[in-house]
Parts: sequence; structure tokens; C-alpha cells
Amino acid sequence: MDMSFFLRIGRLNTFEIRNNSFLLGVISPTLYVYVILVQYLNPSIVVLPFAKEGFALLFLSFGLLPLTRNRKLLSYYGLFVFTAFFAFEYFLVYTLAENNFSIDCLLGAYILLFGGILAINNSLLLIIFSSFQLLHVFYRLRMGGFDAITENAVLSSALTLFTYSFIIINGFTRHRRKIESSNTVLERKVGERTQDLMKRAKKLYDRNKDLEDFAFLVSNDLKRPLRNILSLSEWLTSSENIEDNLKGEKGEIYHDLLIIQEQVIQMDMLINGILNYSLHLEKEKDLEKVDLSTLVRRIIMVNSSENCHIQMKNVFPEVYFNESQLLQVFQNLIQNAIKHNDKPQVFIDLNVTEEDNYYVFSVADNGPGIEKKYHDKIFKLFQKLELKAHIDSIGIGLALVKKIIERNGGKVWLKSNLGNGTTFFFTIKKQ
Repeated sequence: MDMSFFLRIGRLNTFEIRNNSFLLGVISPTLYVYVILVQYLNPSIVVLPFAKEGFALLFLSFGLLPLTRNRKLLSYYGLFVFTAFFAFEYFLVYTLAENNFSIDCLLGAYILLFGGILAINNSLLLIIFSSFQLLHVFYRLRMGGFDAITENAVLSSALTLFTYSFIIINGFTRHRRKIESSNTVLERKVGERTQDLMKRAKKLYDRNKDLEDFAFLVSNDLKRPLRNILSLSEWLTSSENIEDNLKGEKGEIYHDLLIIQEQVIQMDMLINGILNYSLHLEKEKDLEKVDLSTLVRRIIMVNSSENCHIQMKNVFPEVYFNESQLLQVFQNLIQNAIKHNDKPQVFIDLNVTEEDNYYVFSVADNGPGIEKKYHDKIFKLFQKLELKAHIDSIGIGLALVKKIIERNGGKVWLKSNLGNGTTFFFTIKKQ
């Protein structure tokens, strides 16, 4: 017989080890106190010398054994529990016989017998334990020369105790096997789901990698002509000829070239910002000090025209933010106000107020307004309230604004009524 047999009958799950450890730890002092109390109430009772001290220490040592966290020992923990109760129950039957199976000893012994039966979790060990205890009781009764009434009473009560114990243990065993079967099925399903999730995660990773490569490719293709335009505009607006270029008819052309140059710079920042943000290459915590007055003036310069009037109605503060993302926020809100305006003259007011630990920024227009039932819809990706050929929008601007602001700890909302213009609000934390 190899060690695998003992490992199989001695193995307990974590829950059973914890319960038996607690039970043995409780029995140790209880047994010691109980024997002292019985001896005090009945001085004539016969108890083996040092038995209570020895078994109290035995139960305590086995109860504390799981605290060692020794896996090899805990693999056989069921055998330790069996050994402790087998030796103890032998002592109990011996003590019962020495005290002529008196009622005060018999009741306590049966309680402890029942506890020992419940503590043994292996069916084979339980059969061995019960059989030997019954044989031991029968042997002590026969050897003690007790009368038939006492003998029959003790045997019948012991048989009843073991019978009901087996019924309880059998029901518990069936229930445990059912749970183990359910756990096996559940573990198999979890394993299958895990494998499926791993396959999906790999596919998602591959697709994201393809998307990342595609985004870099597209951004480089977009940046190439932008760099060419920027180089040409910088050459045409070189500081060497600045005085001559500002004179006469050249002044208007020079001013237009400066606007083109600024638009190219902003376009490059927008491409970088959208690319980095969408691919999570640019984190919100990478903050820098941004002079909003300067940034907003540059945005106003490239978006203003004869029929579009944009003004700052207050002094804009310096904030700690990601500059390219902040550019996207103002640019998208202003472009949104321009594209969807139905008036011959567009007026856009930019303002800022302070509220507790936040700056509250607003972008107000004189456009057609938005019905209240659409106030949530417009912040969703690819959502548009109108389909017009002359409006070159795909519905990502406001969704991107909301995403940027909320990821930086702010919030976005709007106030608008149909026909009365729209005001978008967003907050940025003060530093």
C-alpha cells in the first residue's frame, strides 16, 4: 500500500480543515474543565492519571497544526483528526467501563462520541472508527460481567447513536458530492469561458495593433502635406521681408498667410492630440501650464471671418492641462457653433467664471438652439441631429469634448431652447 492511499483518505478541503482545527481547539480546554468538574461533583469517579492533561495537549497540538501552513502535513490532516478521536474514544469507553457505565459518564461520553463521528469526513475512516468503538463497548460489557439490562441498554443506545450518525453523515456526504460535482462542472465551464476570453482578447489585441499601425500611417500621410504647407508659409512670411510684406496689397496676402500658418500648426496639434488620445498614448496626468488667453486668441484668429464674430468676454486664466486636448475642446465647440448656425451673422461669446475649485468655461452662440430631449444624444459618438450636405460633420466633436473633460475630472453640459441659441459649459479643476 503506497502513500497515495493515505493521502486520498486523509485529504480535506480548506473549509473542512478550518472547521476541524476550530473544533479541536475548542475541545482541548473544554475537555480539561469538564473532567475537573465531574471529578469535583463525583470524587469517586475513576479517571486515568494525567489523561485529561494528555488529551487536552493532543487536541490543542492538532488544532494548531494548520497554523504551520505545511502543505505536506495538511494533506494528511484527516488522518490526524481520526487518530486524535480514535485514541480519545478508546479512553472514553475504557473510562465508562471502569465507572460501570454510570449515567453521568455515559451522557458525556455519547456527546463526545457524536462529535468525533461528525469530525471524521472520510467514509472508510468513519466505518473503522464506529466499528472499533462498538466492538470495544461490547468487549467491555462482556468482560465487566454486567447484567443483561445494563448490557442491552448500553448497546442499544450506542447502536442508535451510531445509526443516526451514519444517516446524518450519509446525507452530508451526498450533499458534498453534489456540490463537488457542481463545482467540477462550474470549473469546466469557467475554464472554457476563460479560453474563449483569451482567444477574444488576442483577436482584440491584434485588431488594436492593426488599428494603431493604420492610425500612425494615416497621421503621417496627413502630416506630410501639412509640413510642406507650413514650410512654404514660413518661407513666404520670413522676418527678413516683414516690413515690405505689411505694406500695400501685400499686407492682406501676408495676413492670410499668417492665418494659413496658424491653421496648419493647429491642424498638426489636433492630429497629434486625437491620435495620441484615441490610442491612449497621451495620458491626462501629463499636464502642462497652458495660457488660455493666448491659446484662445489663436483659435479665434483662424475661425473668425466677415460673417463670424468671436470674442472673449473675460480674462482667461492659466490652467494645468494637456494643451493639444484643450485645443481640441475649444476648437470642436467653436466649429460646432459655426457649422450648425442658421444666421447670416454668427456671434460666439467665450466666457469663464470661478466656482469653488473649478473654472467654468462657456461657449455661447446665436444659432438655432437644441431641443431639451436631444441634450444627451449630441454627446454620443457619431450622433447628429441633422443630415445636411453642406455640413461636413460626422458627429465625433462633442463626444470627444465630453471624453476629454470628464477624464480630466470635469463635466460638460449645455443650456439651450429651440430658436434661442445654445451655450455649452465645461469645467476644469484649479491647481
